[in-house]
Amino acid sequence: MERKQKLVYALGGFVFGVLLSTVVWGGISRRPGAVPARSQEPAQEVLAAGKNAEAEESLTNAKNAESKGSLTNVKGAESEAVLTNVKNAESEEVLEPKDSPEQEGSSIAISALSSETWEGAAVYTGGDTVSYQGRQYRARWWTQGEKPDSSDVWEDLGIVDGEPMQPAGVDNIPVDASVPQHIDLTDFKVVGYYPDWKPDKLHTVDFGVLTHVCYAFAIPKADGSLRELEHPDTARTLIRAAHENGAKVLLSVGGWSYNDTSLENVFMAATADDAGVQRLTESILAMCEQYGFDGVDMDWEHPRVDGSSASQYEKLMLALSGQLHARDKLLTAAVLSGATADGNIYYDAAAQTNAVLNAVDFINVMAYDGGDGERHSPYQFAVDCGTYWKETRGLPAHKVVLGVPFYARPGWADYATILEGVPDAYKKDHVTYNGMEVYYNGVEMIADKTAYARENLGGVMIWELTQDTTDPDRSLLQAIGDITAAK
Repeated sequence: MERKQKLVYALGGFVFGVLLSTVVWGGISRRPGAVPARSQEPAQEVLAAGKNAEAEESLTNAKNAESKGSLTNVKGAESEAVLTNVKNAESEEVLEPKDSPEQEGSSIAISALSSETWEGAAVYTGGDTVSYQGRQYRARWWTQGEKPDSSDVWEDLGIVDGEPMQPAGVDNIPVDASVPQHIDLTDFKVVGYYPDWKPDKLHTVDFGVLTHVCYAFAIPKADGSLRELEHPDTARTLIRAAHENGAKVLLSVGGWSYNDTSLENVFMAATADDAGVQRLTESILAMCEQYGFDGVDMDWEHPRVDGSSASQYEKLMLALSGQLHARDKLLTAAVLSGATADGNIYYDAAAQTNAVLNAVDFINVMAYDGGDGERHSPYQFAVDCGTYWKETRGLPAHKVVLGVPFYARPGWADYATILEGVPDAYKKDHVTYNGMEVYYNGVEMIADKTAYARENLGGVMIWELTQDTTDPDRSLLQAIGDITAAK
């Protein structure tokens, strides 16, 4: 009997060992789905520690553990959190994320213990972390297709390893800081955009404050031609009024979209080969000559470092520079802010290569739309943008024109419209309008930014002129004029 008992005990122990191994290895083999980032509190604890060195080490070790099928490198509280989730995985509970508002619409599970490379087609929700251009970001809420370095849905957690990559084109040719061909361009510039879809607002603009006006927009087509201007008489009247006040008028080509369709792909198609670049260049020159514009403001939003976008853009800009300057006309460009609202470098700003920066007479820096709310266009954001283009990129001060907004976010309400509802809004930078807290630039903020630009840069740019009030005591354009007129 003793021998039979020993055999039974041995067989039972073997079976128990097999079952235990199956459970443990089965739980591990289900990763990465075993620790979904969207619902587990322990996963949120790991993310919350992401800004310090210990958390970064834990994240790295956890990622190694995941790839090796081992949990032995995970330390401390993070280790306990991971082990807890693995136990949950064994019971199948973790495979069904808990219901929460952040998870609605989500179809992708990403491990909280690693920063996956951002993908434009992927869906992310609050708490997800990604790596993008050498930096780590965490989603604040649901997002798809919004780039981490250009949208306030993403919180910047810092550099992942070393320094962010330096894009090609930044150092291809040294920036030329010499005096430009047009000496008057070293003077302080006040540049205002006038939208062609508001043909009845010309009488509201004081052209006496402006040095340059950009008529927005001439719309490119994929075949390299331009659409006819929708309000040609408005363009002619604007040119006449500006010239009477000593201001130059530029034809602004592009913009973000046309009829709710992004123009980025149109530019890419139009400049896909050298013949296309030549056709688009000739089309732009022809429209300039037809109406009597003093030059061109290129508003391709926006060339990108990745792919062939930057090189195609550079070819177009160099072709335009040669043709326009030979005709004594100007070439400018509306460019990305250069900095994010968090004070980091906006990666795609490097698509404005040094060759392009040498070719243009000046750039109009879109130092707004840093995000909704207070991130929209605060004073420090403006300084960071000016610093990027002048110091990081080495542009001479006279080539950097600082953009200021005449509208609010969220909601996109015009400054003038806000004043109609909140009469003392000119004294502030954010008010409650239509039941929503909106952020904009009031008179004092505009004056402060203009003073900063006058001391450090080459001018200010306005998007857009018709959004201002006609009340001179509360006008943002007049506030700019007061600063520029002061000695």
